[in-house]
Amino acid sequence: MQRYQIFINEKPLRLLRPEKTPPQKGRVVLHHKSAAELFPWLQKLESDTHLQAVYAICYRPAEVFEQLLAMLPSIDAAGGVVWQNGKCLFIYRHKRWDLPKGKIEPGELPDLAALREVEEECGINQLELGDFLAHSYHTYRFQGEMMLKRTHWYHMESAFDGTLVPQIEEGIEEVRWIAPEEFESLVFANTYLSIAELIKNEVLPRFETVPKSNEIETAPKGL
Repeated sequence: MQRYQIFINEKPLRLLRPEKTPPQKGRVVLHHKSAAELFPWLQKLESDTHLQAVYAICYRPAEVFEQLLAMLPSIDAAGGVVWQNGKCLFIYRHKRWDLPKGKIEPGELPDLAALREVEEECGINQLELGDFLAHSYHTYRFQGEMMLKRTHWYHMESAFDGTLVPQIEEGIEEVRWIAPEEFESLVFANTYLSIAELIKNEVLPRFETVPKSNEIETAPKGL
């Protein structure tokens, strides 16, 4: 199901359809705000250490979300969720587990960029491109300006049986195949919330035998 959310320093601004939202410490719930009214809350999430999440209740969340995205300068990236023999490919960078991804070059198609980035960052080949999974959105600062990164995620499979080689020049320390039963203790315990949610909401439901996590903070029931 489509989720309308932007992560700012691991703290989400989520747009939800009208529903009863349970109270929670550190969370602000806004009702029927325009994109222009929501925009300052991106900066509040960035600067206010006490504010942990903003939920915006909207009748037309998709429309408001697109308007909000258009208000930020942005770049596009692409990455892959790669599977082999029941294990998923992860990189270890900046002291966290992450999925391989990188910037889309001018004129490059997102799916081809995803394949290229996985190959470059992991030293892998024999990749088979699968379905588009989802977009994820997060902000970062560039020359003092808040920027938006939209990442296009694709399912992939690989028959590669060689040695994985991390792209050291990109800060990647390790590349590893990780089984789903290790996600909870290894990956989810030390990854970005946007990555954890992508795996939990878009990836794991495709695999009936994979255990689901109950520990990841996600959007309220009913989203």
